[in-house]
Amino acid sequence: MSQVGAKDRKSDEDQALKLRREQEALYFQLYSRLEVQEWLLKDSVRNKAYREAILNNKAFKNKVVLEVGCGLGMLSIFAARSGASRVIAVDGSNVTDYTSRIAEDNGHGNVITVVHGKVENIELPEDIHQVDILICDWMGHCLFSENMLESLIFARDKWLAKGGLIFPDSAQLYLAAIHGEDQDLGFWHDVHGFDFNAIRRRCAAKALVEHVTTGQVMSRVYLVKSLDLYAVRSGSSAFRSFYDLRVTRNGHVHGLLAYFDVGFSKSQRWVSFSTSPSAPWTHWNQTVFYLEAPLPVRSGESIKGVFGIQPSAESIFDLEFDIYVDFEGKEKSVTSKQSFVLSSNLQLGGV
Repeated sequence: MSQVGAKDRKSDEDQALKLRREQEALYFQLYSRLEVQEWLLKDSVRNKAYREAILNNKAFKNKVVLEVGCGLGMLSIFAARSGASRVIAVDGSNVTDYTSRIAEDNGHGNVITVVHGKVENIELPEDIHQVDILICDWMGHCLFSENMLESLIFARDKWLAKGGLIFPDSAQLYLAAIHGEDQDLGFWHDVHGFDFNAIRRRCAAKALVEHVTTGQVMSRVYLVKSLDLYAVRSGSSAFRSFYDLRVTRNGHVHGLLAYFDVGFSKSQRWVSFSTSPSAPWTHWNQTVFYLEAPLPVRSGESIKGVFGIQPSAESIFDLEFDIYVDFEGKEKSVTSKQSFVLSSNLQLGGV
């Protein structure tokens, strides 16, 4: 390789590293906002599941626990209350100043040690070389946004003792077809006599986080990804899966939705929660991919295709999707491919 080529490559790598650090800084700045932490703590489904899985669980007695992405430390307090001998609470945002005070105020300052930093960049206290239990609320919208699964895998491979436990330890991602409203993007065709279709195309390519009701679901659900957190490997957020959505009633399908379930198999009794439209509300809601045109469907017909997902090339916390649709109905047949981007930016006003 020529010196000029090597220099250009080094410049590109430096620029990519700078961009990554800027994105990480913005991400942790967002989670330093107390209204974001409040929003998470007000998700009763999320908090009830972790509470039932951890609190009074004999598996925590005299164990060393690591929480990845602790926020204000509620899950670490559950672990301390359940008899953990040490809890290491790690977070890259500046809320860790409050986390230490909250641990002290609740009588667990001698058990909970708060460490500020990305889990990939920190070291555990000198007297701790491995941990018995990992806790991590790693799930993002559409399960994989925000890239926290990679942090959990890193911590597991570096510090979790043989036979150690993970909370939660399983997750499943599902697809379904839904009825909705047509996206009103026609405005961009003619804006005061000018062509703004570049904006229309951008809007059409956005995966949206919305609250979908049970009445909108038009098909049976289809499992596209299942994760065992003890075995999952780095890079698992990039995959392709066939799907087959069996239509359950006549009408129009405007889009596909994705939701996830998670489970805690090492709790005193089986604990799980779902972000399905038929389950109680969570802050994750559901992720919706609107089709270019509605599909007229009849009960018993199938919408088939391939669902592809990968981390975004533009942002380490976003996701990109390619969705292939193959539909042969009595009224219409469609073969198409649409690409989408799911941004991880939290919209506090829309939760």
